[in-house]
Amino acid sequence: MSRQGHDPLPRLHQPEQQSNLPAWMLDPPPSRRTAGDRIAVALLALPGAAALRRRWQVWQGRRRLYQRFPNTMKVAGFVVSFAVALGLVMAVYVVLPRFS
Repeated sequence: MSRQGHDPLPRLHQPEQQSNLPAWMLDPPPSRRTAGDRIAVALLALPGAAALRRRWQVWQGRRRLYQRFPNTMKVAGFVVSFAVALGLVMAVYVVLPRFS
């Protein structure tokens, strides 16, 4: 092996090398505030907005019932869909003789 040192792989970027990137890429300007950002800041400044936001985050992070009990929800969904289909068929039998 002709290379010196312990690292068997070549290094892609040596610390002493200058970067080839332009200055605006090395130190980009800050992002502009959009209308949506301004509206969000204004809404979050209202009283109670922080508590509402925390409640929303807790609500979004909760585990849904179908995630906690997947098989139970599948059985319940089957029963509900059967009851709805049966109700629709019975409604058709009730309404159909009136039009005959």
